[in-house]
Amino acid sequence: MLDGLNSVEKHVRTVSLEVPYVFKLESLEKAKELFLKWLDIYKMYTNGYRGEILPRTSRHVIRMLSSFTNDLENQVREVFEARIASEAYLLVNEFLKTFARGTPCCFVLAEHKEFNQTSIGTLLTDKLNNLSQPRPRVGMANLDIVIRDIKIRDLPVICYDHGQFDNVLSWPLLLHEAFHYLYSTQRLDRLAKDCPQVSWLEEALIDMYIVNYFGPAYALSLATYLQKYPHEKTITHPSFVSRIFIALKYLEKVQEDNKLPLPSSEHVAHVFDYLKRVWDEHKESDPLEVQDQVSKVYDVAERKVKELISENTLPFGEFLMETEKRRRKVYEKGEYEYVENQVLSVSDVMEYFDYGIPAAADPRIIFNSFISKGRQQMINDRRTGLFIKESLKKWHLKNAWLEAKARKPG
Repeated sequence: MLDGLNSVEKHVRTVSLEVPYVFKLESLEKAKELFLKWLDIYKMYTNGYRGEILPRTSRHVIRMLSSFTNDLENQVREVFEARIASEAYLLVNEFLKTFARGTPCCFVLAEHKEFNQTSIGTLLTDKLNNLSQPRPRVGMANLDIVIRDIKIRDLPVICYDHGQFDNVLSWPLLLHEAFHYLYSTQRLDRLAKDCPQVSWLEEALIDMYIVNYFGPAYALSLATYLQKYPHEKTITHPSFVSRIFIALKYLEKVQEDNKLPLPSSEHVAHVFDYLKRVWDEHKESDPLEVQDQVSKVYDVAERKVKELISENTLPFGEFLMETEKRRRKVYEKGEYEYVENQVLSVSDVMEYFDYGIPAAADPRIIFNSFISKGRQQMINDRRTGLFIKESLKKWHLKNAWLEAKARKPG
């Protein structure tokens, strides 16, 4: 047992943390510290039980601890050997910086069997809750202190489906999982007031929030993923048909408002048609009662969702219009030749892509440049993924340079 723990500890201590972004490095270093504390807890249990004569009925605990050690090794690998590109961190980091309201934005991305959100502290607590009581008597004095310290320093773990690690156009789904963290830490359950009290309400509200923030690109990612991997309805999740219906409601509203500039307004129509076809194929699997509940949730919460987004940034439609205004002003002033002044629109990004040049555009612009009917057919095109990753990198470097310049005296 201790040999296994020592092996995992050696793995954690020697894991390479050579990463290109400072905030990612800081997050992985914090995750490393928490995993080492987790190992300390397992060692306390192991040493404690070794100092006692265990009755036959308690010996299975040692076997459980041994299996937990194997699980921990896997979780370490899922975080430190995650295959998703580092630029995915840029997308999630920008989202958390925008909405976390001053709270630390440290997080880690982990490879998992599905998109999910948890934390290192939660993973540990779930494991320990499975251990039979009483605890071993020997060496347990510091156990609660270490557990409490892990909970204080806890770190969100945002999981992606391991089969999607190289699918850049699935990255908007990471924002849904990141918002679960904000939903709990900022008590955003107030969005649920006056909504039908269905068990999957949180999931529906988060889908509403992300699609209103990130736009049709999230709706397309969600529909493409759910159509390929249709999850069954559970207590906490509506069926994939209901989730697509939420996205349809958003796209319907956007088209009714008719405020999006070209070519985005045309692209939204293409996304709507695609989602409508998917929904029509599967809507019979959802009772009319559920569809009615989804509609009520959307109608009740839409205004609150947009107000909440507006406390930190602009909802997608307003953001797109504001981008166009800023872009025109830059042209009128003749300052477009300077990279730091450039404001790129969807049209610009499409042109950059056709020329094979990464575009230093906002992530919401970048991803929503690939939602037209023609671009939808390029989901598996390697050039698309490379362009988006390099564009996110270019956008991040541009912002870092502007921030450094703003801090420079004089």
